[in-house]
Amino acid sequence: MAFRDYIGLLISISTAAAMFWGCSFEIQQIMMGELVTAAGGKYKFLTILNMYLQMFYYVLCIINFFFGSNTIELEKQTKLQKLRDFLFAGVVFPIGTFVCISFWGLYHFDRKLIFPEALDKLVSPLLNHVMHTLPGVAIWLENLFHYHRYPSRLAGFLCLLTATGAYTAWIHYLHHLHWVEFKMSLWVYPILNELSFMYRYLFFLGSTLFSVGLYLIGEMYTIFLTGLRMENAERKKKKNQ
Repeated sequence: MAFRDYIGLLISISTAAAMFWGCSFEIQQIMMGELVTAAGGKYKFLTILNMYLQMFYYVLCIINFFFGSNTIELEKQTKLQKLRDFLFAGVVFPIGTFVCISFWGLYHFDRKLIFPEALDKLVSPLLNHVMHTLPGVAIWLENLFHYHRYPSRLAGFLCLLTATGAYTAWIHYLHHLHWVEFKMSLWVYPILNELSFMYRYLFFLGSTLFSVGLYLIGEMYTIFLTGLRMENAERKKKKNQ
């Protein structure tokens, strides 16, 4: 195996461990009122679901290191690598990057919309970065050391839109349950409570389109890296002739 494969393994192990630690965090009721006691618990937050997704993905990368393959050549790729690459393209890269950019973007615009100051007493800076920074940074680094082949646009978009649609349906369902239990219109994120009906659904649409844009960026980034790797392989081949 090449040295790059071991670097990829190190990134996978460290990120999987960090995600496991982050997933073990339990939201306390302090300063969060009925929001945390409502149906869904911590699993109403995209951040938490994304950490489970990232943890699963990096564990899969570790398994693939020992039992799969890491090659550009399609005919030499194992089923494990194909599954790894499909998840990378369809959900792991776009959602991981989305969580990182959207959280810190809203945080610096007006943190009350996404992460009120009261949460500083519950979430340490280190845990906050594990939750909201590491998923975006690690997946860009991981792509430098793992060979990825993107699926067809149709398959990739269907995977991503299924995931985003499922989460949107999930938080609508939880909003309905919260209304039934507390007779209050309370959404999982404060920003959704501040928006009118029309702007709320424009926000959902914009978030979905942003995710699609991140998918395309990930695809272009991967194609760029693949081109560089193929050029390097050609140079080495010519030197050895």
